Amino acid sequence: MKNCYSEKVEIKDVDIDFNQKVSVPVLMRLMQQVIFTHANNMGLDHNNMIKTSNAFWIVSKIKLVLLDDLVQYDKVNIKTWTETPGILRFNRNTTVKRANKMLVKGISEWCCLDWSTRKPRKSSSVYYPELEMAETKKLNISFSNTKKEVTENDFVYSRIIYSTDIDLNFHTNNLRYNYFTFDAFSVDELKNMDILEYEIHFVAECKEGDKIDIYKIKDNNYYYIEGKLEDKTIFRAIIKCKE
Repeated sequence: MKNCYSEKVEIKDVDIDFNQKVSVPVLMRLMQQVIFTHANNMGLDHNNMIKTSNAFWIVSKIKLVLLDDLVQYDKVNIKTWTETPGILRFNRNTTVKRANKMLVKGISEWCCLDWSTRKPRKSSSVYYPELEMAETKKLNISFSNTKKEVTENDFVYSRIIYSTDIDLNFHTNNLRYNYFTFDAFSVDELKNMDILEYEIHFVAECKEGDKIDIYKIKDNNYYYIEGKLEDKTIFRAIIKCKE
């Protein structure tokens, strides 16, 4: 089994937004579909991880660099590859290309939690296949550690977690947080945003019935969005726009 996998994807009508292009939440979904296919091929799917290791995967943070838009009828190649596992973290690189033109590149950090205790597991304690390291390049992208103190003046809206937000791990699906982030903006705001980078950190779990308060701070050409459950941070997102 190779540590890399690629798939051709065609952008359909249902994938584009009011700007007639692929939004960041949909882009994250398309990329994650390819990532999950690769993981399933590696035997790292949900059911096998529960069976072999009593553990499950979560993504802890993701960062995308957006170089060009994906638009309707685009035919793109999404490629993903894993790095050598760390003690607790598993890093993955992903690119999106149209022919030979790079449109998007991203990195994501994953870890395993114990199914019973919900606590992190060392990589040596869970099933992970031996891989042929066919792709060893690491994308030159770094995560930020930006944290801002949000106040009631930064509050935008509240969101109840409903049953359709819940995934196989019985917590909110990570893809939903991208929608929570961009729902902090109006259509008019998004029409005028030329996004260069998008980063999201998944800090804590939330479950059905929780009420998440969403806050937004603008700082020059950056936006900082935070979702909180009472006083606990659930996720943080940073959007860099063209000046």
